[in-house]
Amino acid sequence: MRIPPFIRYGIIPLTILSLFVFPWMLTGILMIGSGLVFPPAPFFIGILADFLYYPGHGWPHATLIGLGISVITLGVQHFVKTRIM
Repeated sequence: MRIPPFIRYGIIPLTILSLFVFPWMLTGILMIGSGLVFPPAPFFIGILADFLYYPGHGWPHATLIGLGISVITLGVQHFVKTRIM
């Protein structure tokens, strides 16, 4: 199943916009979707989220979650490519 181009290229700006508009759970779901299209995207969106909302102490949670999503989606893409082709 191919994802239409307008969804592939529109999900990353929508995820960035969701940092400002939507609750964090929807942003997380959109980060997973953008990771399936472009695996480093959740990591960079997590950096942006920490840049905007980081309180100044503790761990940068959004960056670490984005890194985890990026690693998982990269593994999923590699697994699917090696099993299908």
